[in-house]
Amino acid sequence: MQKPGASGTDGGTSKADLDVRAHHQKVQIRLAVASDPATPPEILEAMATDPSRTVRRALAARTDAPGKVLRALAQDPDLKARQSLVKNPSCPSGVLITLVEDPHWSVRWSLPDHPAADADVRRAICQSADEDLRGLLAEQDGLDEETNSVLAADPSPNVRAGLAAHTDDPDILAALITDADPKVRVGATQNPITTTKQHRLLSNDKFATVRKAAITSGKLPYDELQRLAHDRSVDVRWCLAIWPTTPETVLRVLAEDPHPHVVAPARARLGENT
Repeated sequence: MQKPGASGTDGGTSKADLDVRAHHQKVQIRLAVASDPATPPEILEAMATDPSRTVRRALAARTDAPGKVLRALAQDPDLKARQSLVKNPSCPSGVLITLVEDPHWSVRWSLPDHPAADADVRRAICQSADEDLRGLLAEQDGLDEETNSVLAADPSPNVRAGLAAHTDDPDILAALITDADPKVRVGATQNPITTTKQHRLLSNDKFATVRKAAITSGKLPYDELQRLAHDRSVDVRWCLAIWPTTPETVLRVLAEDPHPHVVAPARARLGENT
């Protein structure tokens, strides 16, 4: 069994020995020091600027790395080092806040799922210019009241739509169901906490895209499906005709629809010749 600090190379584990090896010309030896649990914090801190990206990546992945090391690596020019950092479950929230402005999407988009993404990190994400990052946050479960409120007022309808589809706050959902943008109301049709009454409201929306989404929720009462079989929009009636849970009695109405694009799938579902 290898002793700590050995890692297949010669050298001791005293602070002096580790310090000498941390400045060794061979990357393999410096990497062994960066990965060694016996290496003291001050040596790890000095290695945060090691010329080898392989060494810095190893430091970024250490769950016991000092905060000073992780803060330094948040500005590292090597993408994989920063990716290792954001995957590190011990990365503190203060470092995560710095990474909100990371130049690469793969680092930024990992932040909402991080176990240390606390209220301060979420607040920083809400203020980010990255719409996709805000959207990923909006799709998280169990958001706090402040984050929910800020995202519900986000300037991007895509972010609000994501929140509408995922929020577990009934008051936030109720507000988003009346959002001016149909994308947001479409999102609300997919939320598992949307009530039958709210689904009825959405199935009567003035936009066909919302009414179609209400059909795909699978939560509409039978009487609403009957009414939608006579909807003014061909697309809505077509959606109802192809949807796998549409009752046979509704399909029979659609099979007599004036538009062939509705009749064909309805009769196919009924097993009739077109």
